[in-house]
Amino acid sequence: MAPRSSTWMAVILLSTCISLAGCASMSSLTGPSQDFVTAANALAQAESDYFDEIQAASDAAYRLQAAETYVMHEKKFVDVAKELSKHDDFSKAKKLRVTAMSQLQNYAQKIAAITTGASPTWIASDATTATTNIQTLVKDAGYKSEATFLTSNAGVIEKAVTVLGNAIIGAESAKELRSLAREAQGPIEQIAVMVKEDKDIIEGSKYAQGLTKDQSQALCDILKIIYDDPKVNPFERFNALQLTANWKPSLVTKGQAIESALKKLQAANDAMAKKEDTSISGLAKQAYSFAKQALDTPAPKASAPIASAPTASTPTTSAPKTK
Repeated sequence: MAPRSSTWMAVILLSTCISLAGCASMSSLTGPSQDFVTAANALAQAESDYFDEIQAASDAAYRLQAAETYVMHEKKFVDVAKELSKHDDFSKAKKLRVTAMSQLQNYAQKIAAITTGASPTWIASDATTATTNIQTLVKDAGYKSEATFLTSNAGVIEKAVTVLGNAIIGAESAKELRSLAREAQGPIEQIAVMVKEDKDIIEGSKYAQGLTKDQSQALCDILKIIYDDPKVNPFERFNALQLTANWKPSLVTKGQAIESALKKLQAANDAMAKKEDTSISGLAKQAYSFAKQALDTPAPKASAPIASAPTASTPTTSAPKTK
């Protein structure tokens, strides 16, 4: 029979080896978890820019069509002024999406905190705030506007943000990393569905194409009217042409890149849940690459209605946080 001291020594050595193995496993995830954070931050900013792009294209279409009416001189000025003030408000739809993405950022930060052994209290606090905000935003989403169709899946967004927030708040120790990743799979899938549906509605249908066509047609009509006007001399026609040189249609183009980015981030989380650690970093980096494609398309500044037009007050939308 082995001496008791030898038996205890073996137990201690075995426990130490198990502990070190666990630390090594967490340490191996530190880099991938940071890649996950970087991708989530870029994706959130790209989603915010996407709705700025949609708003700018919508505003530009209204403005150019109103300008066409103005140049044609077929309506009274008061009617033209009303057309100039037309504005579909996408800010509420944007807030819903930005809040969903901010919760995804909170999740990424929680993953990074677990892998590094940190315990920042602000993550749970921010997750709670996002959950509260999304409930308020969904209640406020029943407004009447041409942009209402973008909030048709508001209930799905609320559920995704709430479930993901509860998972973040409930994950308190490093032992819960894999279970947290599994809990996050459902909400992340719902966010991915949200992104795909938005892309299909905006870019997959004729909506974005219609905005581009309306802007281009209005611009051509304006130039033709000026060209055909017998009271306009060559210098005035040339001057009009010069003024319209920068009147390029505002395009909507970021949807596909954002959808691809979220699919890759979703795959990275699935790999984490399945303990396929070697795949996490590569997938997260691919997610960042797609999000960067969307960010590299500058989002035009959305124009506001003219001051003289009566407009309802609209809430401001904050850009996604980057921590």
